[in-house]
Amino acid sequence: MQIYAFPMLPCHTQMEFSVHYSEMFAKINENAIQTARFMHEKSYICHSFCFFGVPLSFTEKALAQALASIKDSTIPHISPMQTAADTHSNTSVRQRVIEYATQLFFEKGIRDVTMDAISQGLKMSKRTLYQLFADKEQLIIACAEAGLARSKEQTLKMVEEHRDIIEIILTHVDAHLSMLEKMSQKYVFDIEHYPTVKTYFEHLKHEFYTEGVNFLKQGVEEGSLRDDINLEIAIRYAFHNNHGVTRSDDFNDFSPEEVFFNTSFTHLRGCCTQKGLEALDQYYTKYKNRLKKEKKD
Repeated sequence: MQIYAFPMLPCHTQMEFSVHYSEMFAKINENAIQTARFMHEKSYICHSFCFFGVPLSFTEKALAQALASIKDSTIPHISPMQTAADTHSNTSVRQRVIEYATQLFFEKGIRDVTMDAISQGLKMSKRTLYQLFADKEQLIIACAEAGLARSKEQTLKMVEEHRDIIEIILTHVDAHLSMLEKMSQKYVFDIEHYPTVKTYFEHLKHEFYTEGVNFLKQGVEEGSLRDDINLEIAIRYAFHNNHGVTRSDDFNDFSPEEVFFNTSFTHLRGCCTQKGLEALDQYYTKYKNRLKKEKKD
């Protein structure tokens, strides 16, 4: 089935809503249909669009029926600057929802946070929220994607600055420990109750394996990581070690830092050459001194 949609109008959603032929078209004002005709003739096609705040998608048959009924060819003017401003506004609102939802998910877990609570906290209508995100699972995934994008951007920047692999790993360790301090353990357990989210993270796991091995190879080339270990086993063990610890109640009596430095950190040390160990020891000393200073303050 052919789906027609047009990117030139203000888009308030990424969702696609089927329009069931003439019954739904009767609810669309004539200017919108005229615009559909114009855009169709210009062959602008994409995944989703919105006419005056009403999200729609056209099947080929439905579009043909609508266009056949049009006699007036007047096309409403849409300023490119206006379109760009609307797109920026939508992106800004979407980002605000993601940041707020991420905070709530981390603090309370996923199941205890409803879409109602999110819309109320943001003083936003439920309709607007559901235009931005089709359902709660889509929002959860958007939150995860935003965090992943920030992490990748940070990594790319450090690579471009020619930072060594150990320094990049330790920078992410800092970010990971900071995240664990804010994250409720319920967040991790709750993922199991959302099939689409669970599938998404399963896909990320395999992506992590591939990218992680390639990343560690650079450490071997730099001389910071040993060249006599199987990197695929090392990266998978690191993932499952962290995955298992965060899902177990056996470590609740310890802080995330204590658990990390007695599990994942020791594993990382075992993968390092003398050059890598020196960098790790410097980091560990600085980290301990920073903790002591924070406790005094």
